[in-house]
Amino acid sequence: MTKPHQRVRMPSAFTTVIAAVALVAASAAIASEPYIPVKWTQFVKVEGQSEPVPAQWLQDTEAKMAYSLKLPDAVPKRVPYSFDQPLWERLWFNAHQKASVRYFNHLCSTEAGEWIFKKVQKVEGFYFARPQREPTTDVMTDPYGPEMPWMQRELMLLSDQPLDQGWWFILPPLYNYHFVEQPHRATDWQANIKEPYVRLFGYTREPVPVPGVYRVAPDPKDWYSYRDKTPMQVVGIPALTAKYGYTWRGLKRAQDREHGIAGGELIIYDLQTRDVLAVRRQFLIASHNPRGEGKAMWEVAARCPNLPGNVGSGEMKKFAFRIAEPIELSNEMKK
Repeated sequence: MTKPHQRVRMPSAFTTVIAAVALVAASAAIASEPYIPVKWTQFVKVEGQSEPVPAQWLQDTEAKMAYSLKLPDAVPKRVPYSFDQPLWERLWFNAHQKASVRYFNHLCSTEAGEWIFKKVQKVEGFYFARPQREPTTDVMTDPYGPEMPWMQRELMLLSDQPLDQGWWFILPPLYNYHFVEQPHRATDWQANIKEPYVRLFGYTREPVPVPGVYRVAPDPKDWYSYRDKTPMQVVGIPALTAKYGYTWRGLKRAQDREHGIAGGELIIYDLQTRDVLAVRRQFLIASHNPRGEGKAMWEVAARCPNLPGNVGSGEMKKFAFRIAEPIELSNEMKK
């Protein structure tokens, strides 16, 4: 599927051959370095979680910051669950459900949801605290591989390039933040940057008529598509200018991954006070995997049905827009 900012170009025979050679080379590299399944052997107590989390989740400063954020008391706490349910209860109430589904329903009904504590207006931009490279299929099929499959499966649709990293929030007129800031990372497009943070900004589009398309629409703007006008720019900055941070973190619950369940939270917070403005908590359950025993299907795992909102990356964007309204209202929020 073509992203909103892309134009489709048919590859030439030469580029097709080059791509095939690159694919073979990549496959050889992968074959020489087989994936090692993740095992959780060490758990760490953190301020922002009721249960210790796998040590692998605290891999850098921003991850540790995410797990240190304390949620207001209004956010539901973990509710104990008995895996040894009485026979009469299993037969009477949910005999048709597997143990994993019963546990998933318990987590959804007692913990999943969205809580908004403060909304802010005229927000120019965000600090997206935990950008990552797109995860591999090996990671996303490992029951213990991804930290937060809900978030990370969206990263599989993005390349680690400036335009893709910025257009979640900067894609006028749909998404009208002026900038996104990120921590400096060891990635090719930041190779010449020495400062501890980067700022992405300046991307604009212009409407163009869609040739050969006629639609009866109430608004003439609906007859147009968009093309790049100015490119996404990247500069290094010594300190953050954003007032608000946007981060994510996994949730650890007893026997969750053993039952094919994974939880996570999106959090918007004040960078100075570390007060949480809003949190969105979700759980996924992976179905039977035709890839074989010991595999997961996090890419298409089911979500809690009681949590309102959009599916996928639209869910993440609109969560931000509802909490921190841009100076110029995005088209997505006018609908």
